[in-house]
Amino acid sequence: MLERVVKEAESLLGIPAEVILGEGLKKFLVSKVEENLGITCNLKKKYGVSGYLELEDQIKKGGIPEHPAWEDVILWEELSRHTEALQDLIRQLEAGETVAS
Repeated sequence: MLERVVKEAESLLGIPAEVILGEGLKKFLVSKVEENLGITCNLKKKYGVSGYLELEDQIKKGGIPEHPAWEDVILWEELSRHTEALQDLIRQLEAGETVAS
């Protein structure tokens, strides 16, 4: 089904399927980056810190209660790595590189 729709879009728009799929993938990846950044922004506001390392330091110093802050440190760190990986894929798409699987 997807292949048929892409072929129709390619014909209708006069744009190669690769461009259509690449732009669609890029928009999807950007939306996931924005979603991750929204979550990390909320964590910054929640704890009044600039990053997960600062939050971890505040917990260790006793400035912030351990629960649920430790779970949020883990989440934030994972979101940061995930966001970096997504941004790398976006850069590859923008540079016209093949995205490695």
